[in-house]
Amino acid sequence: MYPVDDTIKINSPKLLTKQIHTNILLALRAALHMLKSQPVVNPGVMNLRVRNWLFLYEEGEAVVDIILDKGYSLADVEAFVVPRLAESSLSFDECAEFHEFLMTTDALDLIADDVQIRVGSPGSEPTLYDHEDYQASIGDMLKVEAWNLIEGRSKFTMILNDIYDKDGMKIIVLAEGAHRFEIPLENIKTAFVLPFHPASKSVKLAKEAARKKARQGATKKYK
Repeated sequence: MYPVDDTIKINSPKLLTKQIHTNILLALRAALHMLKSQPVVNPGVMNLRVRNWLFLYEEGEAVVDIILDKGYSLADVEAFVVPRLAESSLSFDECAEFHEFLMTTDALDLIADDVQIRVGSPGSEPTLYDHEDYQASIGDMLKVEAWNLIEGRSKFTMILNDIYDKDGMKIIVLAEGAHRFEIPLENIKTAFVLPFHPASKSVKLAKEAARKKARQGATKKYK
């Protein structure tokens, strides 16, 4: 999966590529699967899921954030329970057990040794990755950055209006007012659900969009 030359280490988010992000995410999920295949100290570890991972700067230092949750059921998705409201509380011991095991694997071999590695929960602005994450967040306001430009831009803060299939690909539809963008999931670098705040005009629009969708009773289908 990784280059033969193990002296190649990534020490900056600027060096992250789509393929490297995907490879490391798969490696993290494989490591968690390995942990679950053996006796665990904390039973809650068996319900953990690696939602995503982020490479960022915090207070001038490079940090890898590994985001865990305990998932959410199909019933949650159908009831439009957003990921941050699903029953997925984590304990410090559960996160620590995965962190300790992870350090014994090669999942993060591409990351430089001086980069801080953190393991934690999604928090108040959860990152999205899998189709179910987006499906559960339709009607919410998202902050999205794409790997490639979409109509001349790569960053968006808009309502997640819909998600649909096109030629075997999942496409999200971002909308706000007359602005509308369709972005393949595979082209999304990062996506966060923004928390509701009564002072935010964008959040007000997000709530209005959610109410309109509920009145319509169905999501528009796209070809």
